[in-house]
Amino acid sequence: MPTIKTFGSFGIHMYFEDHGVPHFHIVAAAYSASIAIEDFAILAGGVPPRIYKLATAWAVENKPLLRRKWKEYSA
Repeated sequence: MPTIKTFGSFGIHMYFEDHGVPHFHIVAAAYSASIAIEDFAILAGGVPPRIYKLATAWAVENKPLLRRKWKEYSA
């Protein structure tokens, strides 16, 4: 599970050979969620609104990186 970005108490991760729509995972000790790269919809799980806002603000600015990593890790 490569870590793409760390934000202190949580991180953005992707899994090798993951499937489904391109997505990333927000992971912390007490919660996790899968987030679609294209529209940032929550696909599974849940996170506090503040964490979702921080993670998706970063993801909006880094969408090309997330797309590249998805292709690399899911190949």
